[in-house]
Amino acid sequence: MNENHQVLFRKYRPQFFKDVIYQDLAVGSLQNAFKTKKIGHAYIFIGPRGVGKTTIARILAKRLNCENPDGVEPCNKCLSCTEITKGNSNDVMEIDAASNSGVDNIRDLRENVKFNAMGGKYRVYILDEVHMLSSAAFNALLKTLEEPPPHVVFILATTEYHKIPETILSRCQDFHFRKVPVAVLQQYVETLCVKENFKFDSEGLFWIAKKGDGSVRDTLSFMEQAVVFTDGNLTGVKLRKMIGYHGIDTFIELLEDILDPARSAKIFEKLETFFQEGMDLIKFTWDFLEFLNSLLLIKDNLADRESLNIPVEDLQKLKLQFRELDREVLILLAENLFLIHEKMNQMKLRSSYEVKVYLEIQFRKLILEREKPSVSGLLAKLADLTKQIQSDIGNLPEGGEKETETRKPLIPEAKRPSPQIPTNINKPTSASAALDEKLLPSPQETPKAASPTPEAETKPKTSADPNEMEKLLKEKFAGMEVDPGQFKNL
Repeated sequence: MNENHQVLFRKYRPQFFKDVIYQDLAVGSLQNAFKTKKIGHAYIFIGPRGVGKTTIARILAKRLNCENPDGVEPCNKCLSCTEITKGNSNDVMEIDAASNSGVDNIRDLRENVKFNAMGGKYRVYILDEVHMLSSAAFNALLKTLEEPPPHVVFILATTEYHKIPETILSRCQDFHFRKVPVAVLQQYVETLCVKENFKFDSEGLFWIAKKGDGSVRDTLSFMEQAVVFTDGNLTGVKLRKMIGYHGIDTFIELLEDILDPARSAKIFEKLETFFQEGMDLIKFTWDFLEFLNSLLLIKDNLADRESLNIPVEDLQKLKLQFRELDREVLILLAENLFLIHEKMNQMKLRSSYEVKVYLEIQFRKLILEREKPSVSGLLAKLADLTKQIQSDIGNLPEGGEKETETRKPLIPEAKRPSPQIPTNINKPTSASAALDEKLLPSPQETPKAASPTPEAETKPKTSADPNEMEKLLKEKFAGMEVDPGQFKNL
């Protein structure tokens, strides 16, 4: 066993400004301060953990006290630089504000700043996690920050900017540090793998960088663990097993099981399998939710390596496989799954079995919701019906033809009244009475010698009573339209 083994994040901690990655704003400003010889008396570094706040503070302290500086960079060889690198310099005091948050600690600091530097030009105070100071300690620090001795430089570092009083911020030059993108971290890790002679592939480096979540220190810490787990073989297959990621195919199959009602039983088979394997089902639910969100980003043309929690090799596969998937279905599914995950965290389920039962119930509800028609589906059906109606209207005959030409006469030719005008003006003038008069022969007239039709032979004989004839006609022609043009003489 190598007793002198040094972990990666300490071994590769930057010792020069040029070695710091992705913090060009802070580094460039400090370098310009040395070029113009305008060194401030108080700085505050703001940003997430592991992005280089303390590292840059140490490099700044080395450059301030360096005996043989190389332009804006420290030499890193003189006694002062060596002591600061080892952490035993008497002129650079690193104070953890979380464990020295009381007003008495700040009062001691105020007494010590009066003394001159012992070996270099400046006494540098680095207060890490300065937001942990109490209100009384902040008040005690105010006057010293505003008018410190000329040989003192304060460097405050914090991850929670909103907890710093405005009175402190107004007395410092503030620099904001940003999370390092996955692509930059992946490239950085690749250079270290080459130096350390580790085996790797693109997917393995992606998972290491993604696990770091924008922090260089966290990335190198996980890389150290991955090297031990994989015996220096940092490939995607082994890294997926290490972090408990089942791969994109598992999520694709689960999504297809939800979308296809005939495959819904496989959802519960998968949940049972995951439970038997001892998987964290709450984490799996969140991973599936991230997968759905990645699909939505792909459909919105927002897919990039920073916003997706999947390797770049799988992007094209998802674009091809789910190109036609309804966007509304994805949104509703992702929203329901987020509510399920949030509810599980609120319920604080005690065992994995309780989580499994709860997920089974919720997935049944998801299947029922999925079977309901969506708004987009209804709109699509309405659009199809509209097109069909419009095509049917286009196939109708043109309206120039007269309707009366195609309409058949409602009364047979043999029974059609003669065009003679009645001379008896004392008879009823209603249309039904006139029709009865024209259709019924008088008692003195003899029937014509026309050959009787079969229909006439079967009909019962009727009397000449106008009321009975009117009743007969109504029964005969009930529900039929009568063209007034055929009865002009009435």
